[in-house]
Amino acid sequence: MSKQKISSGYAFEDTYGYSRAVRVGNQVFISGTTARPPQLHGDAYQQAKAALAIIADTLAQAGAGVQHVVRTVVYVVDMADTQNVARAHSEVFDRIRPASTLIQVGALTPASARVEIEAMAIICD
Repeated sequence: MSKQKISSGYAFEDTYGYSRAVRVGNQVFISGTTARPPQLHGDAYQQAKAALAIIADTLAQAGAGVQHVVRTVVYVVDMADTQNVARAHSEVFDRIRPASTLIQVGALTPASARVEIEAMAIICD
């Protein structure tokens, strides 16, 4: 079974030793994803929308789409942002309904990030 590594070109990938995503067979694993400037300075909804757009682009590079997502993990710094993050998540996944977990964390990288999202997909069609 082949393994395809997908890079965003972000320098931290080399520093930390990770890939933006990895496709193994029909499975795609996307690393935690935050918004990038200028959305990184927006509210939690804007940041979640931006992170989900990056995830969609990454899925496309792996030969998949958001319809293949079976699980997401969402990290928020402030539980007060849950409704805004849930709205962005629902706008993308309302009909798909992947399994999902929401976790509050003390901080994210970069420090201005309010939300980070991981995704796992299985290409089954």
